[in-house]
Amino acid sequence: MGNQSVWSSLIILLSVFLCFFSTRSATVENYDYPYLWDQVPGSIEDLLVKDDQIIMDPWDYRDRLSMYKLIINHSAKYFTQFGIKNTGNAFWALTIFYGKLYETGRCDDPSNDLVNKIPEKENFVLTKTGWGGINYYVVIPFFLSALKLNFFGPLPYQIELLPQEERRSDFCYSFDECNASYPQMMAIDLKIFEYLQSREKTSNNAKNPTYNTDMETIINYIWSGHQTGVDVGKPLFYDKSQYFSAGEKYFTETFLTTVEFLEAANYPSDFKNASDILLGFPHRRLTTGDWLIPGLDFDKYEKVLLTAVKIISGINSISGGAFLYIWKMAMMSETARKDAPVLIKIMFDFPEFIPVDIN
Repeated sequence: MGNQSVWSSLIILLSVFLCFFSTRSATVENYDYPYLWDQVPGSIEDLLVKDDQIIMDPWDYRDRLSMYKLIINHSAKYFTQFGIKNTGNAFWALTIFYGKLYETGRCDDPSNDLVNKIPEKENFVLTKTGWGGINYYVVIPFFLSALKLNFFGPLPYQIELLPQEERRSDFCYSFDECNASYPQMMAIDLKIFEYLQSREKTSNNAKNPTYNTDMETIINYIWSGHQTGVDVGKPLFYDKSQYFSAGEKYFTETFLTTVEFLEAANYPSDFKNASDILLGFPHRRLTTGDWLIPGLDFDKYEKVLLTAVKIISGINSISGGAFLYIWKMAMMSETARKDAPVLIKIMFDFPEFIPVDIN
């Protein structure tokens, strides 16, 4: 395909993103940290020790969130120059998204809408939920790769992940186990932390030293690790019964397709940009009817996001995947990669282009 086709596709997609973000007027002061963020450990010393081992349950929302927090905190020094209070950290997008999944009920048992209201199940991520399973293969390999490289420094005790017997064969709970089943995924995740560990100081400021971290490089590595994890996890959770409804399953598939476009553009994954893109993430799971016509309880941000992911995924489907291919080819240009995120940010100041019925 010629350059004209490539750039025509790029303009179309940017127009859709324009609609995606046009209703945003939030400021960073309005953004929230993930649910229970201040209550989970963010250092190795604060983790639970039992029988001379640090035990972490990846199916406990709090323990899985703590894995994200450990990565965020221990990588903070590499992002000092990109934002105050670690807001420039490139791991925020995956962390905030995990919080959204839990808060919106997407980590609950799809067969029991009240499961998270049962005390013994509170704060747990169910193994039979599609979103929770896919997310497992994003954060757990990241965490295990960081452990493998001693990214968190010397450990007072060995860290063990507590397996669930349900669907045990669908998941890996150690670096060696994951590496045996998914060597390509683990190689990509190792690369993230190897890159950070290879950074050199560019400032010897005792309080806030800086490192020669190239933001475009680390964002690319993180998005690559995310997509590889999704590619591993998604086939395990294809059945619609794991998404509560056909509408939620369609939304999952279209949203993940849309994220691939963002990944190809190397969309900034810091705290503010991640919060911006997730502002319209639906506050609850979708029914089949919601997918056709969003319910009355969906706000304008949610309706715009739902419409945008339908359009992007729809065009890609009709084109047999050519739309995403063209977009990826366009993003091979350094100029295009630099311009795309900037244009997306500018879109906040434009009027809406997607007509949505605001009830």
